[in-house]
Amino acid sequence: MLALYRSGRQADALEEYRRTRETLVDELGIEPSEELQELQRAILRHDPELEARRARPAAVADGPAPRRRLTWVLAVVAALALLVGAVVALAVTRGDGSPAASSGATELRTFVSRVENLLVQSRDGRRDVAAALSGVVHCRLGPHAAIQRLNRVQRNRQSLLQQVAALAVPDHARAERSSNLFQQAEQRSIAADWHYRDWLAQRTTCGRPKPSPDLHDAWAADRAATRAKRQFVATFNPLARQFHRREWQATEF
Repeated sequence: MLALYRSGRQADALEEYRRTRETLVDELGIEPSEELQELQRAILRHDPELEARRARPAAVADGPAPRRRLTWVLAVVAALALLVGAVVALAVTRGDGSPAASSGATELRTFVSRVENLLVQSRDGRRDVAAALSGVVHCRLGPHAAIQRLNRVQRNRQSLLQQVAALAVPDHARAERSSNLFQQAEQRSIAADWHYRDWLAQRTTCGRPKPSPDLHDAWAADRAATRAKRQFVATFNPLARQFHRREWQATEF
């Protein structure tokens, strides 16, 4: 996860966490350690400490040969930084090529990247809910165990909603609309999850669902969430295309 993050691949680092967590939960029935969860949170908030840690081991070495190696490594890093900076500046400069235009493009690119990371989290929540409901229907889980999983998803969704609300949204109409629609979609997903939880709370056994007001309310809330997600992807995907990032479907998250 650290190597991926430090290579500029934050989404891949979070995907690695998702796969690890999925393995631990499914095969051992445990959550990742607090240290691993904190690493995920640090990656989500772009903690500068993650970059600072990288330079510490080099300071342990002493003597002429290690110092020469360290000097050579620092020279290479500096040269790469200059090269990457030049490439990024060339890539984001559009139109009149002015510093203001370049800065706006950089902010928009950062916004798209951070929204993509939040979508990865939302996708995990959707998968967890689907797995819990399917587990009850096919008697792989009891209703109480499924409720515990939905409670965990709800906590994660609330945290995700806070992160969406705290996003630094650039002064760009499509970005602002994307942020608002993403919040609406998450709020509707949370509402649907609560209805599913109410339905599970009325059950005492597993098996195929029987018609009930709670279940119908859950389906209606789920459809409302999907409609909100369609509006979101219709607004966000053009931004993703602009920066050559993946496009999303409403049924993915």
